[in-house]
Amino acid sequence: MDTEKKSERSPEPTQDIGKLVGDLVVSGATILAHSAAEAVVKRVNKAAANSAPVQAVAKVVKKAKKSATGVKAAAAKKAKAKAATKKAKAKKVSSKKSGSKKAATKRVASRTGKIATKKTAPKSSKKKTAKKSKR
Repeated sequence: MDTEKKSERSPEPTQDIGKLVGDLVVSGATILAHSAAEAVVKRVNKAAANSAPVQAVAKVVKKAKKSATGVKAAAAKKAKAKAATKKAKAKKVSSKKSGSKKAATKRVASRTGKIATKKTAPKSSKKKTAKKSKR
């Protein structure tokens, strides 16, 4: 156990009432001035957004975005067409390498001794008639 005698807490020095009220008034005025300044800035921004020069700039930006979208679409279309032509060229080259159908048939015929022909069923020329309903 402690045998030493502890001193009681010394009371904190109180501020003068005049200083307390002064600080309160200053902080209230600061808050009021800040909110008033925000309101003024908001009003100025709103008015500036409706001014003619700002409207003109906004219009130009909008047109630029639209034209950029058009350019992207055109580029995509060109790329698609280019891919299609490459595919067609590749197909043409591969068909040249393997030769035509006649050449392939002749090669098969020379190996087997027979001419390879494709069998196809004749197409029917009958027209289909619709069934009548009993109603």
